[in-house]
Amino acid sequence: MKNKLLTSLLLKLEIASVIFLLFFAETVVVPDAVRTLTNILSYGIVILLVSVQWQRIAYVATTDKTLMLLTIIGVFSVFWSYSLGDTVEQVRALVRSTLFGLYLASRYTPREQINLLSWVGIISIFLCTIVGFAAPSVGTHVVNGVVSWRGIYAHKQHMGRFMGFLASIFLINILDKRCNRWFAFILLLVSLILLVLSNSKTGLIVFLYPVFAFPIYIIVKQRKNRFFILLLAVLIFTIISALILVNLESIVVNYLGKDIEFNGRIPLWVSTIQEGLKRPFLGYGYNAFWTSDASYDVIRNTWLRYEDIDPDSPFQAHNGFIDLFVQLGFLGLSLFVFHLLTVMYRVVNILFMTRKIETFWMFMFLGINVLVNTSEVITFMSTNSVFWIIYVSIAFSSAVEYKQIKRVQLISSLNQA
Repeated sequence: MKNKLLTSLLLKLEIASVIFLLFFAETVVVPDAVRTLTNILSYGIVILLVSVQWQRIAYVATTDKTLMLLTIIGVFSVFWSYSLGDTVEQVRALVRSTLFGLYLASRYTPREQINLLSWVGIISIFLCTIVGFAAPSVGTHVVNGVVSWRGIYAHKQHMGRFMGFLASIFLINILDKRCNRWFAFILLLVSLILLVLSNSKTGLIVFLYPVFAFPIYIIVKQRKNRFFILLLAVLIFTIISALILVNLESIVVNYLGKDIEFNGRIPLWVSTIQEGLKRPFLGYGYNAFWTSDASYDVIRNTWLRYEDIDPDSPFQAHNGFIDLFVQLGFLGLSLFVFHLLTVMYRVVNILFMTRKIETFWMFMFLGINVLVNTSEVITFMSTNSVFWIIYVSIAFSSAVEYKQIKRVQLISSLNQA
C-alpha cells in the first residue's frame, strides 16, 4: 500500500516537474532572483529525469542520428565561436533543452505530450488574464504607440505567438472524443481574445494556420478517393497561394499593417546574410553572432541601431533560417533543413498510415514552427523557446513510431510469404 502511494506521489511530482519546465521554457517575465533559481532548478530536474530513464533515452536517441549530429555541431562550435563565453553558456542550455525534448519523446506518447502542453496552456492563459487586468503596468506595454497585452511574457509577440500555438493544442482537444470538448472550446476562445489584445499579427497567422489546416485531416481520414480529394485540395491551395502572391503588396500594407519591406525586415535579412557570407561554412558559432562585434555593421546599417541594447535579449534577424546560417553556416543550416524535411516526410507518412489526431497535431506544429521562423523569431535550436523542445520531441516520437510501423509491416509481409 505504501509503495503504491509512494509511486503515485513520485509520478505526480514527475508530471509537475515536466509542466514546470515547459512553462518556463518560454520567456516568462519574473524577478532576476527567480529567473536564476528556475534556471538552476531546470538543469537539476532535467538531469534527474534523464538519469531515471537513461536506458530508454539512449535507445530513442539512436532513432534520429541527424538531429543528434546537428546538436553536436552546435556544441563543437565553441572551437570557432566569435563570442566564446556566450556560446559556452548557451550550448549548456541547448543540451538541456534537447535532452528534455528527448526525454519527453522517450517517456510520453504524443497524446500525453498534448495533455501536458494543455496544462501549460491553461496556466499561461490564467496568469496572462490575471496580470493583464490586475497589473496592467506589467501585463501591457506600448508598441508603436498602441497599448498591447503581453501578459506574463517579455513582449506582445511572445504572448501572441504562444496563444496562436495553443490554438493547435485546443483544436486537437476539441476534435478528440476523449477530451472535454466544451472546455477546450472555451480555452480556444479565451486564447483568441488574448491574442487579439496582444495586437500580434504574426500570432494571428499562427492561430489561423491550424484552423485552415483542419480540412487536411478530413481528407486524410477518407479511405476512398483520398488521392483525388488531396489533389483537389492542393489545386485549391495553389490557387489561393497565387492570389496571395499577386496581391501581396495590398495584403502586407493594408491588412497586416506593414510596409512592403515587412517593417524593415528585408534590409535586415540582406545585411545579415552578407555578414554571414564572410564565414559561410561554419558560421560565427552558436549564439555568437549577435553577441559579438561581427554584428556591428548590421546593427549600424538597419533599424536595429534605434533599439535599446539588452544583454539578456540580444538582437536577431527576425528569421530563424538566417539566424541559424550566421550561427552555424551552410553546414548547420543545410543539415537542419534536411532534418526538417525528413521529419515532415515521416510525420506525413505516419498520418496517412494511422490517421491519428495526435499525428495531425505534429503535422500542424511543423507548419507553425516554419511560419514563426520565417518572419518573426528564431526557435530553431533556441534555448528560450518551448518550440525547440517540442520539435525535438516530435522528431524522436515520429522516428520511434515510424520504425515500429515499418517493423510490423516487415513481419506481416514475412508471415504472408
